[in-house]
Amino acid sequence: MRIAAWWLMAIVISPLASGCLQMIEGFDCDDESVELNSRCTPGSWNIVGIDFQSNDKFEVTEGDLVRVVFDPATYGHYIPNSFHLEGYEISQEIPPNEVRTLDFLADKTGNFTYSSSGLCRIDIPGAGEVMVDCSIFCGETENGRAGVISVMDEGTRG
Repeated sequence: MRIAAWWLMAIVISPLASGCLQMIEGFDCDDESVELNSRCTPGSWNIVGIDFQSNDKFEVTEGDLVRVVFDPATYGHYIPNSFHLEGYEISQEIPPNEVRTLDFLADKTGNFTYSSSGLCRIDIPGAGEVMVDCSIFCGETENGRAGVISVMDEGTRG
């Protein structure tokens, strides 16, 4: 009799519990907020597209919700495989052929160095596109890029 009661409870409660978990995991934020760290946060994204070839300095304002976009279509010959943002203790691997985003709240002011490691992409006639050590093919001294994300004081916002 007890075993039957346990089975009945498992049959009834299990789908309810999994439905609740799906609701929690698959929640949607309203039009005036974004999902950050599994929570709806009021605001919208300040998009920073890092292409590792044209601009190595970006400015955002304290309190901004920052979305860093890594898009292989915007890269030149340098293809990053990691990204590190000092001061925010952010570190992320970047797959070479996927668009990736990295989200954070700019809650500290100052200049924060970002760095990446990666390889150079070259097209060899007859062999196609290959990834090589940048110092071998391009003559660069290292397989990386660096730049700065400046988080301006909220009081300087215009």
